[in-house]
Order: sequence, then structure tokens, then C-alpha cells
Amino acid sequence: MNNSISQIALRVIQNLESGVLVIDKEGTILIVNPAASKHLKSGYKMLLPGENIFQHKELTPFADIYKELLNKKEPISRRKISIEFGKDEDENILGLTSSLIKKNNKIIGAVFLFTDLTQIKKLQRESEINKQLAQIGELTAGIIHEFRNPLGIISGMTELLMQRNSERPEIINDLKLILREIDQLNMLVNQFLGFAKPQEIQIQKQTTESIINKSLEICSHLIDKYSANIELGSIPKSLQIIYADPDKLTTAIANLIRNAIEVQGEQKKIWVRLSLHREGKSIVFCIEDNGPGLPEKIKKNDLFKPFVSSKKGGTGLGLSIVQRIVIAHHGWINCSNREPRGAIFEMGIPLKPVIDFPETKVENMQK
Repeated sequence: MNNSISQIALRVIQNLESGVLVIDKEGTILIVNPAASKHLKSGYKMLLPGENIFQHKELTPFADIYKELLNKKEPISRRKISIEFGKDEDENILGLTSSLIKKNNKIIGAVFLFTDLTQIKKLQRESEINKQLAQIGELTAGIIHEFRNPLGIISGMTELLMQRNSERPEIINDLKLILREIDQLNMLVNQFLGFAKPQEIQIQKQTTESIINKSLEICSHLIDKYSANIELGSIPKSLQIIYADPDKLTTAIANLIRNAIEVQGEQKKIWVRLSLHREGKSIVFCIEDNGPGLPEKIKKNDLFKPFVSSKKGGTGLGLSIVQRIVIAHHGWINCSNREPRGAIFEMGIPLKPVIDFPETKVENMQK
């Protein structure tokens, strides 16, 4: 029976994710599991039963821990140790717990249980880098705001020149070209600003009608430019109130409307339909267009990745920003082809505000 239990215990040790090293009272290795070799990055020949931890320089941290155990006669818990492999290799950081093994009150050895903390240290470094990137994002946002001011001045002066030269078509055409380029720059500025800033939201009680009207107002210049026909579906009574960040959600809807218009840019008739319906516990904003549909060369989920764009002159940030806003609201976004032509983007926002909702990866937010 005891032999059977020993075999089971040995199998458990061999399958543990943590490294296990068992030595006798002289420091000779009795048991070592595969995870120990993995955590110690050992192609070490010394990490084998029969080898002695006092005879190998690389295992000095274990020898020192064993000496401390013999001296204090108390277990050591959650100790951080470093294992050095060579001049050209990084040190390995281990989290270690150890205790003596006794039989009839006599010390017969020790057991070491340890795991690799190097990856955790790496993640901590990455976290620090992310903080620095966030600071860069704030700096970028400030620069973009400064960039937007002269654009506004150029736009205003151009419109003034158009009024003063209304009877000179050759000048008007050039001024219209300047305005179109200013619109393009403003769109790029807004996209980079939305991408640089963290999507922190302030949930407020709003009407869906006001959100939609503000979105259309943002796109009004583009709607006029292309003479786009915007069809609005009726809003059901049960969906007239929404809990969301009005500015962020307005930006998301405006980006989808802008995208729907621009993909039809070369068509004579541009049509966009915006409607609402309920699906489960979400208010769904549905934006349909009559364009060429979703690009075949780009996977559906890839459309929401940064810098992926099938449009001429597009940055690929618009849909990425929309997705970040939706995720911040704990919602979902989906897209599909529309019959007989065009594309449909659906954006689901929870009917009720979500509090302390755990963060979810982007790929899991897809409907």
C-alpha cells in the first residue's frame, strides 16, 4: 500500500507545473521533475539524481537556502532567488519555497518548490512601457489639438475667399479643393486623437435620438458634399433611453456613418440607413450602406485592427476607434454583407449600465 502511494506521489510530482527538487541531508539530488529543468532552463547535466548541489556553481542559491534551513530549522516561504547561466544570458528569477524533510525528528533532506518569475518580471517591464506609451499618447493629443487650430483658421479663410470670389469659377474650384483637403486632414486629426487617447467613458442617461442627431451633425459636411441620402428608421419606445458616454458613442456612430458614405464615394447615388432594434440585453445601432460590401481580401475581424484599410487614403483607424469605444461600453460590434449589395455594421450597447465589468479581450467582444 505504501509503495502504491509513493508511486502516485511521484507521478503527481512529475506532472506539477512548479519545479520540484528533493535532496538528501548531504545535498545529493534524489528527485527532480521536468518542470524544474524548464524553470532552470537547464540543459544542465548537473540537474540529475545523484548530482550534488554543493558541487555545482550554478546551483549555489539552492545550497545557500539549504544551509539557511539547517541553521534556522524553519521553512522558507516565497523567497526570490536569481540563477545566473552565463555572461551572455539573462538571469533567471525564481520564486521559491523550501522546507526540511524529517524522519523520527532527524533531518534526512530538504525539498524545494519553485516557479519561474522571469515572465512576470517581463510583464512588469511591459506594463511600465505601456504607461510611457500612454504618456506619449497624451502628448500626441496635445499636439493634435494645436494642429487643429490652424486648420480651423485655414478653413475659415478659404470659405471667406469663396464668398468674395463667388463670380470667379476658376478660383472657386481651387478653393473647393483646399476645403476637401482640409476635411481630409480634420478627419485624420480626429482619428489619431481618438486612437491616442485612452477610451475612458463617463456613463450618462441620454436619449438615443440626441445621440443620433449629434452623429449626423458631425457628418453634415460630408453628407452635403456627397449629397448622401440618409434614411432614419423609427426609434422604438423601449429604446429611446440609453446609458452611455454621449461624446464617445456619438463619435463611434459618426465614424460608421462616415465610413458608409466614403465607401460609396464613386457612386452617383449614395444611400445610408440608420436604424435601432433590440437584441437580448443590448440596444443595436444598425448602419447599412449600398456600397461594394466588405472587402474579400481582408478578414472580417481584421477590419477592426489598427491601420487596416481598403479605402483610398484611409488610415484604418476609424473602425479600430469604434471598436475601442464599444468595448469600453462592454458592448459588441459585428459586420456582414448586405443583400443584394452593400454592408451592414451592427453595434450593440447594453440596455443597462455595466459597473465593475471585467476587461475583455478584443477578439472576445465580437458578436
